[in-house]
Amino acid sequence: MTTARQLSDRLCGTSSGEEVWVDETEAFDRRALHQEVDRCLDLLVASGVRAGDCVAVQLLPGAGLFALVLAIWRLDAGAMLLDHRLTEAETGRLRRLCPPAFQVRASAGTTHFTGRSQLVVEPLSGAVPLPKKVCLVQFTSGSTGQSKVVGRSAASLDEEIDRYAAMDDMPGREDRLLLLCSPVHTWGLIGGILYGLAVGLPVLLPSAQHGRAIARAAVALEPTAIFGVTTHFDLLGSTGELPPLPRLRLATSAGMPTGPAVAERFRLATGCRLGQVYGMTEVGVITGDLAGRLPAPSVGRPAPGITVRVTDGELYVRLDETPYLVEDGVDRFADGWLRTFDRAAVEEASGAVSILGRADSVIAIGGMKVDLMEIEQVLQQHPDVAYAVVTFKNVIEAHVAARNGLTDRALAAWSRERLSPLKAPKRYYLQEKLPETPTGKVVRDRAQLLPAVHQQRTAAPGEGNQQGRDPRHPGRV
Repeated sequence: MTTARQLSDRLCGTSSGEEVWVDETEAFDRRALHQEVDRCLDLLVASGVRAGDCVAVQLLPGAGLFALVLAIWRLDAGAMLLDHRLTEAETGRLRRLCPPAFQVRASAGTTHFTGRSQLVVEPLSGAVPLPKKVCLVQFTSGSTGQSKVVGRSAASLDEEIDRYAAMDDMPGREDRLLLLCSPVHTWGLIGGILYGLAVGLPVLLPSAQHGRAIARAAVALEPTAIFGVTTHFDLLGSTGELPPLPRLRLATSAGMPTGPAVAERFRLATGCRLGQVYGMTEVGVITGDLAGRLPAPSVGRPAPGITVRVTDGELYVRLDETPYLVEDGVDRFADGWLRTFDRAAVEEASGAVSILGRADSVIAIGGMKVDLMEIEQVLQQHPDVAYAVVTFKNVIEAHVAARNGLTDRALAAWSRERLSPLKAPKRYYLQEKLPETPTGKVVRDRAQLLPAVHQQRTAAPGEGNQQGRDPRHPGRV
């Protein structure tokens, strides 16, 4: 059974001049990594951190943060990763779910990934001991409601790194991986940062997350592979300044389904098909079609070592034990199977999995079943719709990220030509951008979506696309 210390030693490797992280300012090699891990280790020991302690880390993603995580694991302690973009109230709610023994903050920050931060370790009261095997505590995105607390063992992380290595088309030592997704969440952390350290793959980082910075990094850093989420590939595909990327051979999205319009814009802009990975914080990677060889809604075959089944139309994943550290009253794990709450189908011949929507996306209207995900897919075929989330409470509502001055009336008319009166949304909320979680997932929880609409309307009364109107009855909300 792999220990946290053994995992840390594997990832650190031998001190050398081999590049591990590269941003637009400098490169960070394994020699610098060893020095930074040693510096963090001295600080942790001097602050009283011991084996079994849980240390909350909330720093800007950077070399210092990941060296700190490796140092925590070298002590056989656990790291709780908290996204730096969370508010103080959000951070407090998560920490109360699973109280850590220490927290680490930066007394002086850095503006680039390879820079170093001055760190302060503070003891906390009321800590709850972690299960012995847990070395990583993460929180699910919360895109559909309250975040869940997930504990991962060193052995499970070690196995997932090897699982990625065995997947078809996965980048290797000869590649250069541009990581656009958050490196503190599952896809970017394990599939990017940890995998890169384990196999000697240089990981490239942009200076910022807006379209121009991403496009600049895609050109200047000369990646052969890009990992991101739908938002990133939409930005790249829509950036008119993006020149050809002759070295790019692989681009893969995760976190949520990527609409066909986004995938096609990206292909036309770069000449590279967009692949898809499907996974969960609770498990890590589950399936993958990294090179986009299969048509949507396929998300590829199960990754090596992963066993899935479909029961009553829902996807379940085989696990040895529950991944949750805190129960939330919902039956998610039983008899060695984790319920994903995603509707799916498995192709018998190839084993490829297709994700068909959320189990809670099918509703009954007038005695007939309506799939909200089907409506979303239709809306996302509109050339001026970047993304759509469809919710239901009394009536069907469409929350839409729109561009090029698209109005609710125009979208409603377009939708009525393609959807039956039963399925056509009755309310449209058009915004430039839909709210996202720190992982880059579009929020799907109606209770979180509506306040964002209200905030936008309050900030700019009388402007925009008359969000929230029933297009058949002006002024009705």
